[in-house]
Order: sequence, then C-alpha cells, then structure tokens
Amino acid sequence: MTEERVRERWEVLAPDVARRRLPGWDATVGAVAGPEGILVVDTGATLREGAEIRREVRALFGRPVTHVALTHPHFDHVLGTAAFAGVQVYGAAGLADVLERGREALRADAVRHGADPETVAEAVDLLVCPRH
Repeated sequence: MTEERVRERWEVLAPDVARRRLPGWDATVGAVAGPEGILVVDTGATLREGAEIRREVRALFGRPVTHVALTHPHFDHVLGTAAFAGVQVYGAAGLADVLERGREALRADAVRHGADPETVAEAVDLLVCPRH
C-alpha cells in the first residue's frame, strides 16, 4: 500500500496521534507514537486486519509497534492482536481472564456478526491476552 493511501485511511488528530475507522463493524483503532515505538489501541477483528494495522502504523510513523492496549473484549477490537508478535499487550484488570474464558463466546459473536468462521477460528486459536 502506498504511503498516500495509508494517509487517506488514517486521521491525524495531533502530532504523533492518529486513528482509523475499520470497515465492517464500525470499530476505531488508534495509534500514539513515541520516540522509541508506537502504542496501538485495539487491533481489529482478524489476523489480516491486525497485520494491516501494524504495517500501516509503521508506514505512518516510521517506527515499530511496541505496545498494544485492548480497550474491551469485543471480537472486533481483540482478534487481530496475534499479528503484533513481540509487543507488550495491555488491558484493564481482569481482561485477560475474560478473554481466556470467553474464547468460544468471542468466536460465536464474530460469526453471528458475519465474520468468516474459518478466519475467526484461526484468530481465536491464536488469541493473545494482555499480560499487563
């Protein structure tokens, strides 16, 4: 994807702060760049969407993603997290337990909302829960 196309998809809110509305379920993801890396807020509904977010944010800011913050346990905000291998993942207290226990509910909710069952199954199998 060209840098111009990336800039069209991301709204710059302030220096080093941007957001993007994702297609499909009206989710918004964000990015905040620091001197060493980038914090991404939410990761999308699929591994592919997460990988796309990671690539676009890197292109937008010229730094790697180093941290992810998950705002809540809806499928369209957490299932792309496995595409961010090696980053520190943060979430509210108890979020990791909710995600671990709720894998089947996440899968069912995503499919109920029209997501491809195989794509969702893969993302749920590889689900990364917050460790901070």
